[in-house]
Amino acid sequence: MNDKAAEAQKSNKAREELIKENEQNILKIASKTCGKYVTKSDDEWSVALIAFNRAIDSYSPESGDFAAYSGRVMKNALIDHHRSEVRYASEISVSDEVFSGAGEYEENSEIIKAVVRDGKEETARREEQGNIREEILEVSERLQKYGFTFYDVAKASPKAEKTKQECVKVLTYILSDPKLTQKVIQSGRLPAKDISRITGAAIKLLDRYRKYLVMGVVILNGEYPLLADYLKYINEGKEGAP
Repeated sequence: MNDKAAEAQKSNKAREELIKENEQNILKIASKTCGKYVTKSDDEWSVALIAFNRAIDSYSPESGDFAAYSGRVMKNALIDHHRSEVRYASEISVSDEVFSGAGEYEENSEIIKAVVRDGKEETARREEQGNIREEILEVSERLQKYGFTFYDVAKASPKAEKTKQECVKVLTYILSDPKLTQKVIQSGRLPAKDISRITGAAIKLLDRYRKYLVMGVVILNGEYPLLADYLKYINEGKEGAP
């Protein structure tokens, strides 16, 4: 599919063929990301399709496998779309009659607006928590092939500030090299000697926090934006991580 994506950048016909071949996959990703059954009649289909086209335009061999790359682009676009929809919904009035200044509603209109706004924010919070849980389940499923889960690593994440910074340095190095990133994701292992030589991180640290670093690579590679924020909280030592 990588070659087809490269060809689609040059030819409209090749682009149309690639889109047609991937219609069901686009719908599948949209449905999974949105947590509902998506058809071509839904707005989410248009959002995903536009994102798929954008993935074609921005694809390069350094991006890795096109199927995985386009999936990440579509998922992020759909999440952004959902968030913008929630923000818009929170601004909608209850009704013109309620806020027209008639009868008992006049002096309480601001209270009613606040109740509606808070209700929308609570709905958005719950939906985001649901999305985080979905990402955790997906990550755990992927990590199981390496012999551990998200929860195993979360309990053994680095605590000391110096250790956190060392892990951040290692993750930054790995993610800056697409080939190394894919190698780590495919094997669940770290080329410890090479990483230690280039980053200065101790091999003992790499061995001790291998699971944490592998999980970090999987999450920060772009498919899990909400958990990427979670990992940022851990690395920065901030309060309030999900």
